[in-house]
Amino acid sequence: MNLLRYLRIRNPWYCRLEVLAAVALLTHVLVVWAIPYVIMAALSASRPAEERGTGPLLPPMTDATSRRVVMPSPDLLYALCPFDVRQQPFRIQADPHPPGYWSIALYAANSDNFFVLNDRQAAGAPVDLVLVGPETGKASALPAGAKVVTAPSGRGLLLMRVLVGDYAAEREAVEAARRSLRCTPLG
Repeated sequence: MNLLRYLRIRNPWYCRLEVLAAVALLTHVLVVWAIPYVIMAALSASRPAEERGTGPLLPPMTDATSRRVVMPSPDLLYALCPFDVRQQPFRIQADPHPPGYWSIALYAANSDNFFVLNDRQAAGAPVDLVLVGPETGKASALPAGAKVVTAPSGRGLLLMRVLVGDYAAEREAVEAARRSLRCTPLG
């Protein structure tokens, strides 16, 4: 059957329905693709501009009213570091020694987790990472003992979690662990 003849004999309502379905499908795909980027951009820009680049964001202990991140765990103390490795590498240092679990996770701009380090993997050693971007390549002057991690995107977010059993009793130890995190541009 000739395509032009087929299009002429079809019901106009059917054509409109096909166009509507195509637009709906395209809109759905774009929204699903964009949501992770929008969430990561909002988290990265959640600090006032004058505080960005001055180190990690140390939010207070979560409670029933905390909803900055969807359903944060009341048993975890968080630290956030937005990073931008498009121009230069980023150094991440920490020496946490809390009584329990801790982890450092790195997330790309689309919210994909691409690196995790926890207390068992670190085995008591201090954390010293150099984060490089996909286009920046290796850091020219790599600090001694630092591990190089390549980010899949130029921007992203570091999330440190420290397990808290009883915040009142462990406050000094868990806050010291969280405050040991340093996030600085290298170079």
